[in-house]
Amino acid sequence: MKKWMYILLLLTVILSACSSQSTEKENDIKGIEDISLNQLSKHKNTYLGDNSAIHKILSELPGDVIREFEIVDGKALDVTYGVKENAGYTEEQFDAFWFDQKATIEKTYVYNAMALFILVDNVEQVTLKMNSSDEPSVTFKRKQLEKKLPHTFKAYKDNAKLWQKELVEGIVKSKEQRQALYKAFPMEK
Repeated sequence: MKKWMYILLLLTVILSACSSQSTEKENDIKGIEDISLNQLSKHKNTYLGDNSAIHKILSELPGDVIREFEIVDGKALDVTYGVKENAGYTEEQFDAFWFDQKATIEKTYVYNAMALFILVDNVEQVTLKMNSSDEPSVTFKRKQLEKKLPHTFKAYKDNAKLWQKELVEGIVKSKEQRQALYKAFPMEK
C-alpha cells in the first residue's frame, strides 16, 4: 500500500512540474526566432480598419506585448509596447525581453515594421515605441523603406522564403544593414 502512495506522490510531483514549465513557456515573449513566416503569411492582404486582424498580427509578431495600437488617418499605425494591467506578462518578463540584449529593440522594430508593410496593404507609415518616453521610438514610411529593399513588399508577401532570406537574415540579423536603415529612419527618444 505504501508503495502505491509513493508512486502516486511521485507522479503528482512530476505532472505538476511539467505543467508549470509549460505555463512558463506560454508566457514567454516571442522573439524573432519564434516566428513562422508561413503562419504569419496567413494574415496577408489585411487592411487598416480591420482592428481585430491588426491586433492578431501584432500579437503574433516578436515582442508581442502590445499596450495599445492606434490607426491614424486610415494610413498610419502607431504601436506602443508595454505591459497592461492583468496581462499575461510581468514587467520583469517585458524588461528581460526588450532590454537584456543590446540590439533587441533595433531588430524587433525593423522586423515588425517590414512585416506590417508586407501584411497590411494600406498602411503607409508605422511608428513603434515603448510605453516609457525614456525609450526609443521610430517611424518607418512604406515608400522610403521599400526603395531600400531588393524587392517590393508584394514580392515578399508572395514568397516567405525570399522574405526570410533577404529581410530577416539579410537585414534584421545584419548589424550593418540594420544600421544603414536606421540612418534613413533614426530612432528618437
